[in-house]
Amino acid sequence: MLGFLRYVVEEELQGRGDLIRAKSIALDVYGYEPDEIERRESVVRVDAGRIRRKLEEYYEGEGLDALVRIDLPKGRYIPVFHSVQVSIPGEDSTTGADRKRRKHLPPGGALVGIALLAIGIWQYQSRLSSFRGAGDEAVLRTVLFDTSPQRLQSVNLAKQGRDLIFPAINPDRLQAALLIFESAMQIDETYEGGYAGASQVQGLMSLLTADKAKSESLLGQSKSLSKMALDRSPTSAWAISARAWAEFASGNYDEAMSWSDKARQIDPLNPHVLEFNALIFLYSGEFERVINDTSQMLTQTDGDAGFVFRNARAASYFHMEDYLKSIKDFEVAIAKGAPMGPVPVAYMMAANQYLGQEGRASELVRKYETNWPNQRVDLLFSRLFENPEFSEQLAKGMYAAGWNPN
Repeated sequence: MLGFLRYVVEEELQGRGDLIRAKSIALDVYGYEPDEIERRESVVRVDAGRIRRKLEEYYEGEGLDALVRIDLPKGRYIPVFHSVQVSIPGEDSTTGADRKRRKHLPPGGALVGIALLAIGIWQYQSRLSSFRGAGDEAVLRTVLFDTSPQRLQSVNLAKQGRDLIFPAINPDRLQAALLIFESAMQIDETYEGGYAGASQVQGLMSLLTADKAKSESLLGQSKSLSKMALDRSPTSAWAISARAWAEFASGNYDEAMSWSDKARQIDPLNPHVLEFNALIFLYSGEFERVINDTSQMLTQTDGDAGFVFRNARAASYFHMEDYLKSIKDFEVAIAKGAPMGPVPVAYMMAANQYLGQEGRASELVRKYETNWPNQRVDLLFSRLFENPEFSEQLAKGMYAAGWNPN
């Protein structure tokens, strides 16, 4: 069971939690052959139940004062980490039972909560003895990385920042992500993730700003940070992906695709690497490649990463003039919880116009002008696409639908 628990926790901390399935556990933890998986999935479910009970027993007893609780929710295999609020000197004290129930992050204290989470996970390593059973001595090893608490804090912060990047057109989210990545760099200057994430954010911000001088400054920072990430870990998929994005933001499309494919080869199931890979190939005009890659990922990924893949596929369908499939993909993404931002609305507006559905196109024009009156996605895409005819295709559809930029 320890191997099971360690596997799901490590996968979540590495950003691959959305890919955890009973099948992957059966293959990677139990070593079953592919033809055994279907009949062995019941073993995974039974052991997941045992782990839940063991965790509950631990937090009711020896782990009552742990700063973090690891849960394995019923019906899924992705672990959830709950930070326990710590009493502040001078406040009324609470009982152990009260402390255990206060598992939410303190309002306004997200960074503190993340740090406490990391420290709590580290402390959890020393308390694994409660899982000891007959014959378990050989597997009583740490659930997490055998590393310093500073590294764990930095890894957790970087993951938090990574989850804030998309939707990438939101400047407030990008600024928040950048602050978190900078904190990760300060806590552990040897960990490449903080530098890689900050590089990607700076590259995105350089593309979103219309101020040429500011854009060049941001791009310079993006390049510098990607180099620092690679200096720390030349084989890190995230560091290589950051280099790919810095090349893309510089307008070096072939270099960007080459670096992005290297990152994918190193970590072919990393959703974060694949998100940037999809965007690089989309704006390089490799639409068939994007459709093929994202279709494969959508069979394995849910959540925010799934939205990025579906939107990239929808945009690719649009530029291949399959407007019906484009609209359907955008609508499915929104129905599943993806943000209805200016980019999908602009694409759906133009797609409906090209299909002759002028009434629907006009509705989307009004939605766009009401919610994002100052968003010039036409100018943004003129900076993103290597071939200007694709940004013009979108802009012409928007103008024809009645969109009138200020």
